[in-house]
Amino acid sequence: MIPLFGPVPGGAELIVIFITAIMLFGIPLTIFGGLFLLYRRAGGSRATKEDVDELKNEVAELRTELEGNDETERQERDRERER
Repeated sequence: MIPLFGPVPGGAELIVIFITAIMLFGIPLTIFGGLFLLYRRAGGSRATKEDVDELKNEVAELRTELEGNDETERQERDRERER
């Protein structure tokens, strides 16, 4: 009988093909991925602390603004009730 698709690699040949594919694609991808994560972690931590401090200051300003608006609204309601 003649195979339709030609010779198919056997067990040992498949192992060699898989090891070659891993060495060509898997190892470089793992290295580049690891380096990217290290770069991102090292660069992102400084910016994050600054951003958090900036956001805290903004939240504090907004709270004081809301408290001022609440007092203004109360005063307006009191004036309307007096009329």
